[in-house]
Amino acid sequence: MPFEYSIRYEEPLIRVKVTGSPDYLSTDRLWRDIVAACQKHDCLTVLGESNTEKWTHEDAYDHAPIFEAAGMSSRYRVAWVEANATARETIKLAETVVNNRDVVTGRIFSSLAEAKRWLAEESA
Repeated sequence: MPFEYSIRYEEPLIRVKVTGSPDYLSTDRLWRDIVAACQKHDCLTVLGESNTEKWTHEDAYDHAPIFEAAGMSSRYRVAWVEANATARETIKLAETVVNNRDVVTGRIFSSLAEAKRWLAEESA
């Protein structure tokens, strides 16, 4: 399945939807586009939803340098919902890596309601 995404501003956050099989270049492009949207709308909060097919441990470790190159920092709040339970387990590793390296403040969720609740608590 091809990697596809959409990014739009839904005040007060950037909303992202992703499907397909990501690779390093498409993930890099995705996060650069997310940061550009955040800068355009003066917004540091991102809510993402994905249903991705394959993830490797290398993909998870690649996220810290991808985020840094895109211009993300710990000021950003990223809540991400992954529909595919198998992919979600590997993405949890990416969550640990970027949070431990203080690259971004983010969490992976299994439901949109949980993600929205966490973002609301973080902004309070």
